[in-house]
Amino acid sequence: MIPIENVTLAQCITLLEARRQLIDGELRDFVRPVPACDVDYNTLLAERAALAVALSHLQPLCRGEMKIPHPREDLVAH
Repeated sequence: MIPIENVTLAQCITLLEARRQLIDGELRDFVRPVPACDVDYNTLLAERAALAVALSHLQPLCRGEMKIPHPREDLVAH
């Protein structure tokens, strides 16, 4: 296991993507039909959705497509 203080953003994205793929496999292998009230299935769907949101925010940062403002930068133009 990688010590938390040594984890790069790219490594975080790789781990999140691996988890998303694992969940995709679990959902694909779920016994059909899946009742709408199946807690396990719905939990997997919710986790996959949360991972997708996290990845959509982190991937542009990792690719350098978004700037991370310094806390002391003036965000309001005067």
